[in-house]
Amino acid sequence: MKKILVPMDGSKISLEAADEAVELAKKLGSEVTFLSVVENRLPFYDTTAVPERFAQKQSERQKETSMEFEKMLNGLVRKYENSGVEINKRILVGAIDQKIEEIVNNEAFDLIITGRKGFSSVNVSWSPRRLKKALNPHFALY
Repeated sequence: MKKILVPMDGSKISLEAADEAVELAKKLGSEVTFLSVVENRLPFYDTTAVPERFAQKQSERQKETSMEFEKMLNGLVRKYENSGVEINKRILVGAIDQKIEEIVNNEAFDLIITGRKGFSSVNVSWSPRRLKKALNPHFALY
C-alpha cells in the first residue's frame, strides 16, 4: 500500500483518522494525502437561474471554507513534517462523494482511511460499495 487517502473535515474523528493513517504509513512506507472538499450545493429552482445574491453568498462561503481547510491542512503538514512520511494535501470543490471517487479513480489510492461520522453531510456507508466499483481500494472506517 503506497498511497493512503484521508478525507478531512476538521472533526475530531477525522483528526484521529489522520494520526492513524500516518502511523500506518510509517510502517508501510506509504505516502498520505489529506483531502478536504468544499461542498457547493445549489438549491433547486424551477428555472435554471440562481438568484445573484445567493450565488454571491455561496461564493463567499466557499472561499471562507477553503481558507479554513487550508489552515487545517497546513497544520497537519506541519504536525507530521518530521514523521518520515510524505504528506500531501488537496482541497477540491464539489460534492464530497463525487470528489472522493474522482480522486481515487485518477490517482490510484490503495487505502482510504476515514471517520464513520464527521461534520460533513456525507454518510460514509455508501463509500465501500461505490469505491469497490471504481478501483477496489481497501477502505478503513475509523
